[in-house]
Amino acid sequence: MPKNKGVTVKLPTQETRRKRVYKSVAVVHEGNLFGVALDDRPLHTPGRTKLETPSKALAEAISVEWDSQTEHITPGLMPLTKLLNTSLDRIAPNADTVVADLLSYLDTDLLCYRVDDPPDLVERQSAIWQPVLDWLAHTHDVVLTVGTGLMPLSHPDESHRRAEQALAALNTTELTCMQATAGLTASLSLGLALVGGKLSSAETAAAANLDETWQMEKWGEDQEALDRIAGLASDILAVETFMKLST
Repeated sequence: MPKNKGVTVKLPTQETRRKRVYKSVAVVHEGNLFGVALDDRPLHTPGRTKLETPSKALAEAISVEWDSQTEHITPGLMPLTKLLNTSLDRIAPNADTVVADLLSYLDTDLLCYRVDDPPDLVERQSAIWQPVLDWLAHTHDVVLTVGTGLMPLSHPDESHRRAEQALAALNTTELTCMQATAGLTASLSLGLALVGGKLSSAETAAAANLDETWQMEKWGEDQEALDRIAGLASDILAVETFMKLST
């Protein structure tokens, strides 16, 4: 009998989401790799790479995402699938380009742009953000300039070189998580801190949301802001989960 050709499933947007047409979801094993099959047809990424990972735990978690879909496929409920798609299609074949893109976050790193007033926010930024920058300097020899206001900052050439070395040393999974976290937080330092185990996902999200959280403490809660904060925390937790399941 002919082998199953497999199925390529692009995660739909909310506007173009597709109905669930498959009935069964299973983890499949071939060699040292684990994948996911829908009705016995192996999943592929949007780039037509077979959706496979050396981690059985990650494959099992992705199979749960697909099996948990109801009438329609909801992309927002499938963050691990999205991260593995990204890892296979975009990160693995383009590591040098990804590193170069990530370096663009260095001079605009959130943690380097501080306020000079009010004193309690100044103190909170220093207490939460400075230990991350200190860790970055100690662990990777990346020393970043800190300033107040919105004027652009620049960091020493040596810091750029050391940051590039730190990023180039990451494996594909780590680089995938690094890219996702930097994009979510607008901070290279927070991305490296999460990947390097300095911060948990909850601590990373709290650091990224520091200013907005402080404002709500002063002026009252805002539902849109609360939703953004919760959404960011959920996204970063998914990144942390992907990283842990991949090891």
